[in-house]
Amino acid sequence: DGKLRLHVLSAEGGAVQTIGDGIDVRGAASWSPDGKWLVAGGSQADGPGLFKIPIEGGPAVRLARGTALNPVWSPDDALIVYTGPNVSAFAPLLAVHPDGARADLPAIKVRRDGERARFSRDGKSLIYMQGALRAQDFWLLDLATLKTRQLTQLRQRDAMRTFDVSVDDTHLVFDRLRDNSDIVLIDLKGDQR
Repeated sequence: DGKLRLHVLSAEGGAVQTIGDGIDVRGAASWSPDGKWLVAGGSQADGPGLFKIPIEGGPAVRLARGTALNPVWSPDDALIVYTGPNVSAFAPLLAVHPDGARADLPAIKVRRDGERARFSRDGKSLIYMQGALRAQDFWLLDLATLKTRQLTQLRQRDAMRTFDVSVDDTHLVFDRLRDNSDIVLIDLKGDQR
């Protein structure tokens, strides 16, 4: 029906279950710590928003109105962070509590394309990518003090779209795409077709 939908497949490879059927999903989704919900951005008949979708079926719960992409749910179940509406190449990081109550974050803008935020495993800090175009670096937001600090100063300015945090919170794993294009003129005069 022209909509992007979420599907759940069991680890055993059982039947595929469609969830959040009334939502046209945009961006990545994130699991709740208890595994009973998914949170995703998308649109319903009454407009775009951030939705909490029950895995066992039932109606989705709207948590926020407006553009919401690539949410991440904190492991301590305290916060959901997502990317808001695009302004040029950047979008603000916004947050809500799982009950839909708004949560305040400092004014952080991230690149609009890709998954730009992850929580530490204890849920006490948020790691995010920030910077101009290809000058992306990793930053850490302490959620208790709302103070930020820069974690990296990467020298190669390759494009990055997503990352994750190791189980012990000591490493970041991220993708990098380097543009190294060559333009070659091929002389077809010698082609003996």
